[in-house]
Amino acid sequence: MQFHVQTMLGISALVGVMLASMQLLAAVRLRASPLAFWGLSNLALSGGCLAIAARPSIGLPVSALAGNGLVFLGMGLLFSGIRTFDDRPAHVTWVLASAVAGALALGVSLAFGDNAPDRVSIASLIVAAWAGLSAVALLESSGSGPVMSRLPAGLLMAGIASIFLLRGIAAQFGYGGALHPLDTPAEHGTLVVSLGLAVAWSFGSLFMVLERLASVDDLTGLLNRRATLQRAVHFLGVAKARRIPLSVLLADLDHFKSVNDRFGHETGDAVLRHFALLMPGAVRPSDIVGRYGGEEFCIVLPGADEKGAHLTAERLRALAEECLVRVEGRDTRVTLSVGAATFLPSGPDLADVSELINTADGALYAAKASGRNCVVSARQNALRVTGARPGPRIAAGPAA
Repeated sequence: MQFHVQTMLGISALVGVMLASMQLLAAVRLRASPLAFWGLSNLALSGGCLAIAARPSIGLPVSALAGNGLVFLGMGLLFSGIRTFDDRPAHVTWVLASAVAGALALGVSLAFGDNAPDRVSIASLIVAAWAGLSAVALLESSGSGPVMSRLPAGLLMAGIASIFLLRGIAAQFGYGGALHPLDTPAEHGTLVVSLGLAVAWSFGSLFMVLERLASVDDLTGLLNRRATLQRAVHFLGVAKARRIPLSVLLADLDHFKSVNDRFGHETGDAVLRHFALLMPGAVRPSDIVGRYGGEEFCIVLPGADEKGAHLTAERLRALAEECLVRVEGRDTRVTLSVGAATFLPSGPDLADVSELINTADGALYAAKASGRNCVVSARQNALRVTGARPGPRIAAGPAA
């Protein structure tokens, strides 16, 4: 079967425009700026494919500079979208400058003659650099974090980076056609595989946004109740299989209702947001922090025994005591009560994670009954007389 490069590039551009339309529409409907960047990225990449395909009509210099410049811009915008997904600056000016610099580098190469291998190497290494940066940005987030689909998305980007890195290196060893830099069987395969990975990435990017919307609490940016319970179930299974400890903390902001009564719900929301921003700094990157409901938080600590759980709980309690005295100029004076429960491989077996969370809930009730602003472990709670306590609250309901 004969492979027509211009036709394949045209198909790639058409697919890119369709994917861009999907992403831009979803960006508007979901109010997701990362999808807007990724849609614009696909448009730029599609424009680059068309310009490269039109080389016989518009000439080599225009095709190489405009086509590859748009490809560089598209890859840079893809990276910008990942940064906005992580609530970081997009650095669009930097991306534009890099695309121009890459096109100028190709222009310098053309000024010394039509050296296809050099052009292929320059363009490939720039694309590989952007894809590599994108892969690193995606894989920086732990698989236990708010968006677990980052892992396959990051691997896709790593695959694209590897392909273009090898392409750039191989070009210096005689790789590339004499009449057209894509006119070799290996280049044909590279084009097909790259298109497949690009399509997979585009759908993966949409899934990342949808997963975040389904898993993250709008107000605090932490995991919601459903996602927290899902992670807890997963890590309890891991703890049982590997025979390692697992701890769960239930933390509740003391006298939170009085904040709403005195200052209004906007101040109450500000307290929740402020504490949610501080919490990740008091736990390990592998720990799971979620909003369990209202002013209550659930923290899952894989590998932590009772002592480790107590130390983490004390850090959170001290953090609240220090940082929630005043919020937005209001004398809030909010503190934190924490209940802790630990699964030990040598201890009694657990039917499911709800039993562990119910145990932590009992310890939290004891902390409230003991005057608040303290940490009580399940073992401490078992040794003290606390009176009757409310029934279990673990029934897995909708996400908070």
